Amino acid sequence: MAGLELLSDQGYRLDGRKANELRKVQARMGVFAQADGSAYIEQGNTKALAVVYGPHEMRGSRSRTLYDRAAINCQYSMATFSTAERKRRPHGDKKSTEMSLHLKQTFEAAILTQLYPRSQIDIFVKILQSDGGNYSVCVNAATLAVIDAGIPMRDYVCACTVGFVDETPLADLCYTEENGGVSSLAMALLPRGGQIALLQMDARLHQDHLESMMEAAMTACKGVSKVLDEVVRQHLEEASALRINSCSMGLLSDPNRRRALITLLTRLNAPICVVCYMAGVAWFMGLAFEPFTLRTYMSENAMGSTMVEERFPAGERALATGREFGAHKKKSGGMPVDWLVKTMQSRGLEVFTQRFSRTLPFPDENKERFMVKGTNVYGILRAPRAPRTEALVLSAPCSPGDGNNQAVGLLLGLAQYFRSQIYWAKDIIFLVNEHDLIGMQAWLEGYHHTNTTGMDWSPLHGRGGSIQASLSLELSSDVVTSLDLVLEGLNGQLPNLDLANLFHAFCQKIGVLCTIQGKLQRNDWDSVSGYSHAVQTMMLMVMKQASGRPWGDHGLFLRYHIEAATIKGVNSFRQYKTDATTVGRLLEGMYRKLNNLLERLHQSYFFYLMPSLSHFVSIGYYMPAFGLLAAILFLRALDLWVQLTAPPPPPEDGIAHDKQSSPGVLSVLTPLVISHMTGAALFVLPVRFQEVAVEHFPVSETEAVVLTVIAIYTAGLALPHNTHRLLSGEGTEQGWRVLKLVAVLYLAVLLGCTALINFSLGFILALTLVPIAAFVTPHVPKVLSAFILVLLSPACTLLFSVFFFQELQEMPVSFQEGWMLFLSVISQGILDHSLYGSLVFPLVALLVYPCWLLFWNILFWN
Repeated sequence: MAGLELLSDQGYRLDGRKANELRKVQARMGVFAQADGSAYIEQGNTKALAVVYGPHEMRGSRSRTLYDRAAINCQYSMATFSTAERKRRPHGDKKSTEMSLHLKQTFEAAILTQLYPRSQIDIFVKILQSDGGNYSVCVNAATLAVIDAGIPMRDYVCACTVGFVDETPLADLCYTEENGGVSSLAMALLPRGGQIALLQMDARLHQDHLESMMEAAMTACKGVSKVLDEVVRQHLEEASALRINSCSMGLLSDPNRRRALITLLTRLNAPICVVCYMAGVAWFMGLAFEPFTLRTYMSENAMGSTMVEERFPAGERALATGREFGAHKKKSGGMPVDWLVKTMQSRGLEVFTQRFSRTLPFPDENKERFMVKGTNVYGILRAPRAPRTEALVLSAPCSPGDGNNQAVGLLLGLAQYFRSQIYWAKDIIFLVNEHDLIGMQAWLEGYHHTNTTGMDWSPLHGRGGSIQASLSLELSSDVVTSLDLVLEGLNGQLPNLDLANLFHAFCQKIGVLCTIQGKLQRNDWDSVSGYSHAVQTMMLMVMKQASGRPWGDHGLFLRYHIEAATIKGVNSFRQYKTDATTVGRLLEGMYRKLNNLLERLHQSYFFYLMPSLSHFVSIGYYMPAFGLLAAILFLRALDLWVQLTAPPPPPEDGIAHDKQSSPGVLSVLTPLVISHMTGAALFVLPVRFQEVAVEHFPVSETEAVVLTVIAIYTAGLALPHNTHRLLSGEGTEQGWRVLKLVAVLYLAVLLGCTALINFSLGFILALTLVPIAAFVTPHVPKVLSAFILVLLSPACTLLFSVFFFQELQEMPVSFQEGWMLFLSVISQGILDHSLYGSLVFPLVALLVYPCWLLFWNILFWN
């Protein structure tokens, strides 16, 4: 690689850093309790682990004993999986011995060895992932481990590797830069005194440039020292806090202190709940602010670079094939099975078909069909250089009309091109599925020998290996202006973040305009409009994930732990155009990288939110927002428990009154049973009674199902009246408190479990249900409180979400249009549960709605 390629004309390096910019450094101390000191450090993609033992008595030969100071023993090694080349790395090889010697010389200059005469200090360093600067990262990790062991040092030992390109020093070289033919210099520095512990050069350098490189190295080492100092201080704070916590463990065991704490929490219960709610909402809204997000990065070594040469040439030919496919589809009135089989066979694939049929519980509102029949056609390109135990899938749905013909043509073009290549180590399956999600569900069930939805399908006669990843392609026209990445799958599942990172990396390399949620990425995050744009993008992802439905054919793959995404070509009439050849090269590059995987994608995140394609919010950042809302429920439960266990106040007139009767089991059990029976009716009856409704009312089957849902939901509002009929006498004051305590704890567990499975759904439900649970009592104004409860009910939450989603998509609708969309969403939710196993409808009907009815019952408690 030429030197000029490592630094652009604008002064940016291959990974986007400036010349003097360090890689991101993350470190932890005390990772091993068995060692005297230990540390783990990540410097860019280079990861190292260091442990320290000692000072202890000299082991082995006594002749090595130093009577005036301690002997330092250093050992350097690399893990087998640390590089893309998997091979055994025996101890004692030339490179390891040389690196161990350099580490020993470095720390002999830094550790106060004279304090420990006739002893030995062992330092072991292991590279877990190598991406350049191995020596520097080892020194920095060992420094933290020595400090963790409590061994005195003269100063921090900070190391960094610098290079020289185009008259410019480059700080903290990565692997690509180190192997780019540049002159590199490694320096270990004691920053306070400016003492150099070690200086090493691996190539020739003109003496005129030596001074500038040393200055750059010293500056970089001082920057590393600031990071290490911050890590040490943070570790000391955590250790101090741990000691303080251990000393204060007697707080809850001391009855007086426990009583004082409970009194404080109950007295300030309402203000604390309000603060927690506002803090939870503010935390969530702050997640889209770019400084609070993490920048995306590739975690898998095999996918860490986009340095593959894409040569797909046949974009125009693929579009011609797509037009031919469209003509045969129009002629046959559906999937042109025979033509597809012949075309795939002519491209050298093993071609198979699968017939399927599915009876819907009620007609699909959009297509008005009771019975769905179709055929899937797929061809398998066998791996020429592997035992055929793994596979990749490229699919394109056969959409009605002229939709997606271009995607099928491009799929066939890629199949012909891939067939001529010899580097494939995995089988590649090219799938054209009919009836979109229904056809994909049939194919996946047949491929994995499962039948979870009661669909009828013919067995598959051809299979590849275990599917590692899949992409679904949807193109709307011959020319696209941008490619949109769709990630949301069934029940809010998301693919591994590295799949999105791979798409974004190749889009940047090839120069394709890419979007997520249909939103372009903006760089003005510090402006109001830029922040609003990021919030809209993140909220669209939250709304789609909360719906629980698969937003593309890829969504059904995630159920089988297959990482998958849908790539949609969008033609929005922008000036920027992308032809089919460029899209084909993008897919070629992605599949070549997926072909390099030695195992499934697993190193990156599975739980995340994305305000843009270049930034993400991990689960550790967004879960506190939900935790603050859930804390309100536990605070209210504590307040109710204190009220229930408190002794009754003494009478003011001094005359003893009858003791307040305690609530019976029936007063709590009856509302629970009736509310859940109502929820069971809401779940079961709409589909079962559609025929009766059609016979007696002038409505269609779909309308009958939806109107039955609304009727049962509304009938549940009579629950308090029904409850009081079954109960004898009036409800006691203690009775509603017991019922509310049960309902609050029930809601806390329900929302917690929902958030763990689908954070977006759990958070949206918490936003509306937590205020109800916190402040509803029989003593508040009935009319106003009933109106607020209805507004915050699950049905109204869904209605508001429909309008909000349309606003986020910049497609506002009138109230009548929004109401029709609301009814359509209800019917689609029932269908998604029946066809694909979506959990949103049974969750709302069987658990969320009955829980809301309990609070409705408390409001009208007598």
